[in-house]
Amino acid sequence: MYKDEFSVFIPNSFLSESKDIKVRTYKVGIIGRALAVYQVKNVVIYNDNKLPENEGKEDAEFIAEVLNYMNTPQYLRKRAFPIKPELKHVGILPPLRTPHHPTDKNPKVDDFRYGFTVKRNNKGTFVDIGMDKLAFCKEQLTVNKIFSFKITKIAKKEVIVTPDEPDDIYWGYNVILSNKSLKNSLKLINPDFVVETTRYGDSINSIFDELRSKVEEYRNIAILFGGPYSSIEDDVSSSNWESIKLNTIPNQGTETVRTEEAVVATLSLFNFMRF
Repeated sequence: MYKDEFSVFIPNSFLSESKDIKVRTYKVGIIGRALAVYQVKNVVIYNDNKLPENEGKEDAEFIAEVLNYMNTPQYLRKRAFPIKPELKHVGILPPLRTPHHPTDKNPKVDDFRYGFTVKRNNKGTFVDIGMDKLAFCKEQLTVNKIFSFKITKIAKKEVIVTPDEPDDIYWGYNVILSNKSLKNSLKLINPDFVVETTRYGDSINSIFDELRSKVEEYRNIAILFGGPYSSIEDDVSSSNWESIKLNTIPNQGTETVRTEEAVVATLSLFNFMRF
């Protein structure tokens, strides 16, 4: 588990050049897999104003829903995601295989699990954690939501859980759906250090040592990506954070680099610097 927290910012125009829903699902799957591989804490979907309002909102919601589906353990997906056309092709998505996606159907005391709140009474909330029977939490929680739980008791008649999540292993990413501009979306995270990826920025090989020292210095780091139409156009400078413009794919061999390609390439480089 890294000492820092990475947040990745994706524009709502990310899928604008792909109209086939299977292709769109696949492209989001590449993003979701990269987030998990490189232990990203947050993914924020911002409005880059490249699409009509309704289209941009629908695309953002699609991206968020597919990412949330990927992050949800398989044993909860039928409860959390009703059948709908937007999820028609989720079968092509790669599994995350992260610690919060356990394959063991017989968890033990002190294990952590994602759970779906099914119903509640005046004593607490019944929770599906992927066992043959519902677990019980002695807290009043919102129904039909996913929370993280720690198993505190397993007996023949009952399984008791408490809201909690581990702090020493990667426990998935948070999806933040923002209808705000990039700069205003950044305020939702309040980063210490902002990296704007662009082919017009400083080549990573020219400032590698300086960049690595900043990655070691700062804990809350935001990495920004543009969409298929253009690089990031917003001025994201602020007195609240330090920022740089960075070219993570110098001397690229193609005219353009797709957003999902830039995400994988960039996170791979930053993963190297985090050790």
